[in-house]
Amino acid sequence: MKKWILILFFSILIGLYFGLGTIFGFFKLLLFFGLSTLIFIVLILIWQKQFRKRNYAIRIYLTICFGLIFSLLIFQLKKAYNQHNANLLTEQIIDFRNNNNRLPNSIAELKKDTELPKYFDQFELKDFEYSLNQKTNEFNLSYSLDGWHINEFNSKTKEWETRD
Repeated sequence: MKKWILILFFSILIGLYFGLGTIFGFFKLLLFFGLSTLIFIVLILIWQKQFRKRNYAIRIYLTICFGLIFSLLIFQLKKAYNQHNANLLTEQIIDFRNNNNRLPNSIAELKKDTELPKYFDQFELKDFEYSLNQKTNEFNLSYSLDGWHINEFNSKTKEWETRD
């Protein structure tokens, strides 16, 4: 039972580290998997008893596989959290436009009594990027999805688009 608790504990830590990171975190995970495989092969060559080899092999690969699963789960939770906060901020901007007949010059202008929503990226909360086009009275709101891709809301199309 202790072995399974340790496997799940280290799997959750692996999942948190790589799931909350950026797309480059996934490359770190692949590098970690490759190094673990090399270490595992060296250990198999050193150890003589077959029973120990099989047990360690199962533990190492279960930890890595569960770590991959937790990493994907945590990434999906982070993605849903960020999109929810982005939708909240978009609604606040549209409400501001409806109440004041103009768009705010910055996101800080929306702040009243509550904190503005932020998105989670690379182990920290960050502000959304807001840009205003005064001529067309439109705005764009964007945030980083994974360090490589950006999710952007265009008030003209009223849709979210993902781009590189």
